[in-house]
This record gives sequence, structure tokens and C-alpha cells, in this order.
Amino acid sequence: MRVDKRRPAVVVQTDRVLDARVRSFLVVPLTSRLHLEGLPGNVRLERRDTTLTKPSVVNVYDVQKVLRIDFEARIARLPAGRLDAIADGLRLVLDLT
Repeated sequence: MRVDKRRPAVVVQTDRVLDARVRSFLVVPLTSRLHLEGLPGNVRLERRDTTLTKPSVVNVYDVQKVLRIDFEARIARLPAGRLDAIADGLRLVLDLT
């Protein structure tokens, strides 16, 4: 994540590569800029999905690396349907089959 602002994010890296030697996570950040929902692949999350105070959008165009040491806490576990939508969005923008 950018150092200039702490922000919630969805970890999109598989648990199959969890290893002490891997010192980072791949994430996609959440934003409160709801107009980004209109971009293909982005996913809107409601408050009930995240425990955040307002709705947000998963910005799949902004995949980032976060070091484990900078990872603060899990705030929620997303419903399977939301995770599937995020995976579909990543497949779209990364052109994965």
C-alpha cells in the first residue's frame, strides 16, 4: 500500500503460497469513491460486507504489494459471492482465463 494513507484492502493472494520466506501479500485496495464502481471488474461492497462505516469499491485496477510487517489486522471475512466477483474482476483486468 502507499505509505501516504492507511486504507483497507482485500488480500487476493492464495493461502497456498503462505510461507515465512514470502514477506508480502498481494492486495487490492478499497476506496470510498463510489463512482469507480462503474469501471469494468470493480466490485462494490456494502457496509454489511466489510464492517466499515460506509460502502466502498474494490479497485481491481490497483493491485499492490503489502509487506507483512505493514499489515495491521483483518477487519472482516468477505462473503463468497463478493470474493468470486473480485476474482472475476481480476481475471478481466489481468486477462487471465
